Amino acid sequence: MTSVAQSPLAATPARSDWIDVAKGLGILLVVYGHVARGLMNGGVPMDRTWFSTVDSAIYAFHMPLFFVLSGWFFLGSMTRRGPRDYLATRVATVLYPYVLWSLLQGGIELLMSRYTSNPLQLSAVLALGWAPRAQFWFLYALFLISVIALLMCWRHPRAGVAALTVTGALLLAAQQRDWPMPAALVASHLMYFAIGAWLGSRALSPSTVSRLAIAGVLIGACALAALMSQPPDAVAWPKLLKLAGATLGVSAATWLAIQLATSTRTRPVGATLAALGRASMAIFLAHILVASGVRIVLIKGLGLTSPAVHLIAGLVLGTLLPWALWRAVQGRAGMALFELPKAWRQRLAGSPAARPGRPVAAG
Repeated sequence: MTSVAQSPLAATPARSDWIDVAKGLGILLVVYGHVARGLMNGGVPMDRTWFSTVDSAIYAFHMPLFFVLSGWFFLGSMTRRGPRDYLATRVATVLYPYVLWSLLQGGIELLMSRYTSNPLQLSAVLALGWAPRAQFWFLYALFLISVIALLMCWRHPRAGVAALTVTGALLLAAQQRDWPMPAALVASHLMYFAIGAWLGSRALSPSTVSRLAIAGVLIGACALAALMSQPPDAVAWPKLLKLAGATLGVSAATWLAIQLATSTRTRPVGATLAALGRASMAIFLAHILVASGVRIVLIKGLGLTSPAVHLIAGLVLGTLLPWALWRAVQGRAGMALFELPKAWRQRLAGSPAARPGRPVAAG
């Protein structure tokens, strides 16, 4: 088969691969955003206007995009697996890497504190139960939202998703700055997960999703234009502005992902992004350590302070090295770096195959 000779980053994507392509786009934005912020915080000379403009554009939508995509298969996964197996899977693939990498990255940052611009305290690392730090807040929030969604939807899935969406909208509207971090994270992102769950439950074709995305771009752009003309001290203006920016950005990224995944002209690009998207969890977990190491080597070891060199090296290595590690550990014990081992997950789910004395069925 011709696919055997293809690069792992260049397999032809199927029409259903647009979600992986969207994850690939999203994870590149995550890595770039963290590399750029690391350079700014580390004192590398950068054009502040350019940095602020790009940073604001990326952070307006790239995490809402991941919450929408995370919710897309929620109902299908929950109804197919059942509540206990779904929860076990979330523990294995979200909570477990959150705890492991919060401690791993935190421990390394503690050891390297004298080389970093923002030394870390041990108390911050150990507060992972109520105060997630660094990029890991996403996994913390995703697990809480998954549990809430399971509780609201497992008996009546369709009605539960509708209630989840309304709850998310109300929480987003009611959220205040002084809310505890867990409540604030759920309030800020529950609605996006619920919207993804609702859309995913409709079994929409890529062409239909593409048309909805175009509508979202138009609605988001018009809302942004209207809100930008309003006085900034309007009560709901900041929240509505964020919502409009997220709508525009998520819709645009979705439309672009579908085009890249389905057009014959863009298949190589789509295939590469889909490959990164399938490894997006590994990249998300490891990219900060890689990018920080690259920055230290370039500045301390080579004396290089060019922001272009740092951005390119940080983005490329921060993406490809975790991807390569993820590829290398497929089917091996090393996958425990990224998810709970299968036998432990089966025990959590109450699978008969995991119980002592029970034979494992072939196939």
